[in-house]
Amino acid sequence: MTNNLDIFRQEFLGANTWAQRKDGVPLNLLDNLSSDELKVAELELIEAASLRDDWTIVGLGHIKSKDALPTLLNLLSDSKGAIKVKIAHSIFQITQDDKMKDIVLETMPQITGEFELIDVLYYLPFFKDERITRLLHNYRNHKKYLVAYNATRYLGLPTDEVVDKFRNVDEPKTFWKKLFG
Repeated sequence: MTNNLDIFRQEFLGANTWAQRKDGVPLNLLDNLSSDELKVAELELIEAASLRDDWTIVGLGHIKSKDALPTLLNLLSDSKGAIKVKIAHSIFQITQDDKMKDIVLETMPQITGEFELIDVLYYLPFFKDERITRLLHNYRNHKKYLVAYNATRYLGLPTDEVVDKFRNVDEPKTFWKKLFG
């Protein structure tokens, strides 16, 4: 029988295929660990933490690892874009430091890629900050459907209005439609 720590190592730390990563960070693998296993996993997460993979960063925030703070703060100073928001979120989970909210507010406007935005919108409601909530509301009017849809969803609002808005948008005519109607 495989123990939970081995499963964590294989499916979290060792996850390197699309099949293993397609559903996002498997935080349940951390939740399944005993307190002794969690101490070992925490050390392994801290050791593996880098700007190349956000799973360890998200995991350290999830388990509220105070021992990871020096590592996370160091990574925060070297980061930008979506990973900076995720690091700030993890630090906020551990410390409730309001400076992390300001970092998120400064960083979000710099994120312009649709899929990068979608990836970090999920973290914004957890700050429970009026300014960040307003920012998330602004993303409901984003020109890209998936950004607007996910912002609406993460606010806990019905998505029907967003779906209807984008469903009724006329697509620009392609070359062939212009040519042949």
